[in-house]
Amino acid sequence: MLIIRRADQEAVDRYPKVPRYAIVNVELGSSSLHVGDLTFLPGSSVPYHYHDAGSEETQIMLTGELECWIDGKRTVVRGGDTVTAPPGIRHAFHNRTDIPARMVTAFPRTLPETVHVDDPELEDVAEHPAIIRAGTRNAPFMAGVDGVERVELSGEFSGAKSTYSNIVAIEPGAALPVRQHDHDVALFVVEGPLSADLGDERGVVLEASDGAVVRPGTGYGLRNEGGTVARAIIIHPVLHPE
Repeated sequence: MLIIRRADQEAVDRYPKVPRYAIVNVELGSSSLHVGDLTFLPGSSVPYHYHDAGSEETQIMLTGELECWIDGKRTVVRGGDTVTAPPGIRHAFHNRTDIPARMVTAFPRTLPETVHVDDPELEDVAEHPAIIRAGTRNAPFMAGVDGVERVELSGEFSGAKSTYSNIVAIEPGAALPVRQHDHDVALFVVEGPLSADLGDERGVVLEASDGAVVRPGTGYGLRNEGGTVARAIIIHPVLHPE
C-alpha cells in the first residue's frame, strides 16, 4: 500500500496547457495500473491517438466540458461523464471553452504506448456507446451498507475489456466496509476528507486529490468523519472484481 499526497507532487505538462499529476504508476508502487489527473486549460487539447494492445483507457470527467472525438464520432462530455477507449480505438479531447476541464485517466497496465494519428473526418453525434453519462448507473453500494452510493463509470456496459471503475459517495458518518482483492486497486479522493483503513494502517486521512495504491490481498475501507458528502474513485484492472 502506498499513499500519494497531492501536496507532495508537481504537475507535468503531457501536452501544452494540459498539466498532469500522477495518481498511480509503476514508480508509485503499482504493478498493473497507470492513473493520472489532467486539467485541460482553455484552448488546450490532447490530439487524436490510440493505445497499443492491453492499453485500454478509461477517461473520467470530473469538471468542465470537452469536445470528445472517439472512433470518428464527435460529441461533448461534461463533469460526471466517462469515456472508455479500448486498445486501438482512436480518440481525442479539446477544450473549446474558457473554463478549465478536469479528467482522471486510467489504464490497466503500467506502461501504455500512445500512437498519434491524423485528424479524421468526423460525424457529429449526441451519444456514443463508449460514453456513460453522469448519474446513469447509480445504485446502493451493497445490501446492508447504509449511506454509501455507487455510480458505475466503466465496465462491460461501456465496452471495456479489462477495466472496471466506479465512484462512491459516502454520507457523513457512513463507511465503505473493508474489502480486499487479488489485484492492485487505485483509490482517488475527489471530495474529502476521508478516513481510510489501508492494511495495518488505520484512520489514515486522505484529503481531496490524494490517492492510494492498494496491493493484492490488502484490505481497504473508507469512512466519512466529516460533515459533507465525500467521494472517491475506485479503479480495478479487471472487469469483475470480487
